[in-house]
Amino acid sequence: MHKLLVLFFLFASFVMASSQPPRLLNPSFEGEPRDATMPRGWYQCEKGTTPDILPGPWGVYLEADAGETYLGLITRENGSWESIGQRLSKPMEKDECYYITVSLAHSDAYMGYDRPVKLRIWGGKSKCARTQLLGESPRIENSDWESYSFDFTASEKMKYLIIEAHHSDSTYSHQGNILVDNISAIHKCGRTELVLSKD
Repeated sequence: MHKLLVLFFLFASFVMASSQPPRLLNPSFEGEPRDATMPRGWYQCEKGTTPDILPGPWGVYLEADAGETYLGLITRENGSWESIGQRLSKPMEKDECYYITVSLAHSDAYMGYDRPVKLRIWGGKSKCARTQLLGESPRIENSDWESYSFDFTASEKMKYLIIEAHHSDSTYSHQGNILVDNISAIHKCGRTELVLSKD
């Protein structure tokens, strides 16, 4: 009887683990507010440029949407931009439909990097690889947090996620910023999720 119970709990644990969606470590970018700093669990995907943990640096004081801190990404006039990535807790499966949500805002005060820009979300087969563009926001002009949702069908089995600031549709590069917080797990489409009140 004891062996049967052990086998049952092992099987139940396996089923529960296999049904969990791909998740990110530190999805709300918690850390000590500083400029040019990587949040715990993330790595940079553009050489020579790192994001900022806010609020505080660069005169940005918007309160976080989740937790205490959030991410600031910039674009530059020379055409470069900031991006960070992470290995998922489990891969996205080929031909599966998924959705992901993220809170986005823009700051008019960012030491000259004040133009509105977009956020791009990529899936990758390897570290910092841009295998498939999973979502692209409009140009973010809202100064308060707004939630954006992106749905997509994975073209490959992908283990990595990259988020990056990107210039708007204009034909020239410019100095801009985007604020990022509260990235969800990557849920399969059509599943009903239990949403708990923040109260």
